[in-house]
Amino acid sequence: MTLSVSIVMPVYNMERHVGRALEALLALRVPDGLRVSLTVVDDASPDASMEVAGALLRDAPFPVQVLRHPVNLGRAMARNTGLASAAGDFVWFVDGDDPVPPGQLEAFAPAATQDVDIVVADATGAAWSAGTGGVWAGPEAVEQFLFQRIRAHLSSKLIRRTLFDGLEFPPGRPHEDVAICARLLRRARAVAFVTVPGSPVPAPRGPRPAVAGSPRVLDLYTGVLDACAVLAAEPGRASTAGLLHFRLRAGAMSVVEAAARARAGASVVQIVRRDLRLADVAAAARHRLWAVAAGVLLILAVPGWYARLHRLRR
Repeated sequence: MTLSVSIVMPVYNMERHVGRALEALLALRVPDGLRVSLTVVDDASPDASMEVAGALLRDAPFPVQVLRHPVNLGRAMARNTGLASAAGDFVWFVDGDDPVPPGQLEAFAPAATQDVDIVVADATGAAWSAGTGGVWAGPEAVEQFLFQRIRAHLSSKLIRRTLFDGLEFPPGRPHEDVAICARLLRRARAVAFVTVPGSPVPAPRGPRPAVAGSPRVLDLYTGVLDACAVLAAEPGRASTAGLLHFRLRAGAMSVVEAAARARAGASVVQIVRRDLRLADVAAAARHRLWAVAAGVLLILAVPGWYARLHRLRR
């Protein structure tokens, strides 16, 4: 059976990085029986990103199309534009500053069977060893996401195109991939985990950290809360412990830690603290999430200590 993959790359102000990212894509080893196409979406880049890209795309080993926005609309809308043109069985989003390992397509392809809706190439060792034959049923994969063993980054995922039916990336939010990933995992029948030769298995981590001091610092927190709401809306799809862990560890604690890294963001910390309760500490302890319980208690009681401890730990 021939499998087709549509790669979507949004580009904006990536002059320093897009060359390396495209060189990695164009050097991918494409296995037999796999058809690949690439859509580059120019989000009205004011720099020389597309000049760099154009020079490389002329010699692409697979079909390429370039779509252009007349004005900058943001990464989410660029992804939506590329998604609308994707005709493959699966879609793969790669950012313009995100070079991929040369063996990633070779690792993806055998796992993309008829019954698998998402293939993940960044599972941690714990997730990989726990799966049955390297495949999780949908609810099991959701748990791995909530416990941050599956990252929200889209560049590590091959996603069945039909999972996006009726979905699009929310515009104007830098961490739009968090809630989208939750929605996709909720729809998936099965999720396969693969390792990519030459690409080390990463340590557990959550979404890309927010940048303290930015007006959009709370977008990560908003994305996490949105993801929790999506997964909690379907009974039995996510555990209480998993939802609690994701809301507190990937959301509240990550944002406070971002503020600590920047030695700024006191107002952000206060906003997060307003959402926390002693009941969250008790619930985390009840589910034996000891580190989460201790962290939330410190944020509630002495956020300055939590910030200092986090800086020392790093």
